[in-house]
Amino acid sequence: MVSLDLQKLQIFCEVARQRSFTRAAEALYLTQPTVSQQIQALERQMKVRLFERLAKEVYLTESGQVLYNKAASLLNMAREAELAVREAAGISAGKLALGVGVTLATYVLPELLRRFNMTYKAGPNTAQSSGLSPVKFDITLGNSETLAHKLLKNEVDLGLLGSPIEPHPLLELHPFLEDKLILVVSAEDPWAGENRTSVGLGDIGNRPLLIRERGSALQAFVERMLDAGHVHPEQYLIMANLEAIKRSVEIGLGAAIVPALSVKRELEAGRLHALNIEGVEVGRTFIYAHHKDKEMTRPAKAFLELVKAYAATNASENTLNDVLPV
Repeated sequence: MVSLDLQKLQIFCEVARQRSFTRAAEALYLTQPTVSQQIQALERQMKVRLFERLAKEVYLTESGQVLYNKAASLLNMAREAELAVREAAGISAGKLALGVGVTLATYVLPELLRRFNMTYKAGPNTAQSSGLSPVKFDITLGNSETLAHKLLKNEVDLGLLGSPIEPHPLLELHPFLEDKLILVVSAEDPWAGENRTSVGLGDIGNRPLLIRERGSALQAFVERMLDAGHVHPEQYLIMANLEAIKRSVEIGLGAAIVPALSVKRELEAGRLHALNIEGVEVGRTFIYAHHKDKEMTRPAKAFLELVKAYAATNASENTLNDVLPV
């Protein structure tokens, strides 16, 4: 039986991900010769070639791909085993890798982190009494499609994402927050001057529309809604984040369909004008997601409890009613 060395497997997996011995060495804080020697030793041990060296990059052979799939699972199990043992012994500093959609990261995550720190802050009668040591958050921002891939690759423990998102047999998806999509225009827009509170979907096709990039759940939602109504705006302006979209709408570059929670301040300040969209379903659901086969750590479970509490509070105290059109 071949005895596998976890360190060699870690180096092997990093080379496979980076497609480069040099980049893998940098990521692992090792020298390039050390990485090369470990891969050569692993190939001798397995009696197969694991990589094809082509130009300046390396690629997995068929045997290498088989080993990579098994090694990634094995390393994940080893990390989970170590964490479980350290937590049981009360010596884990705790780490939570979060993948968060840009909308939630901007308008919801800061409050969730504030509540977490208040509830589990290190010190007498706080985190230590709850059995949870100080937690280090590793937060990755991205669109829903990107974060779903990171969940599947075990690069994040928990995801907070927008919908729609393609279901996957290895992902657990749970709705936790409902929001409404609205159309916003500049406060100087003729629709604002007329004090209109709603527009038909067809009216949106007569002006430039600012939207998120492809891969964003918001972009997918808006595109499906427009396609269903056979609406094709005269011009699309694609931007990577909502803050850029809101600022562009403020100065009159076009209209945008955005989550209501993202424009509360601008509506209260009178910098934007909101309109309902007639005749279409504009409710939107945010979800939390995790890998089906991944055991939830105590920090992840504690954070999820606060996510659920936040959602319950938001549902019972809708702070947007005073600024949204009726």
